[in-house]
Amino acid sequence: MTPSPIRKVLSTFRRHRVRALLMGGQACILYGAAEFSRDTDFVILCEPANLRRLRAALRALEAEPVFVPPLEEVYLRRGHACHFRCHAQGWSDCAWT
Repeated sequence: MTPSPIRKVLSTFRRHRVRALLMGGQACILYGAAEFSRDTDFVILCEPANLRRLRAALRALEAEPVFVPPLEEVYLRRGHACHFRCHAQGWSDCAWT
């Protein structure tokens, strides 16, 4: 069984003080719904200080971008999603919007 990335991602975000909103299937699971999801979706506050903290959290999660566009403010403000695969031990895909 693949472990849920919720606790790892949330604790890493908390440690790096990233301001974000958990949403999608993982939010359903956290609140008790019978939803099965392997990715983690977030809406990120798009301001320079928060994006620096997010980049630090992504480094801690050993995350690599898997799709375009790159994690840059201009794309986030246009509403694009940035996707990453986390390689931190024991964790599956993570996606941020």
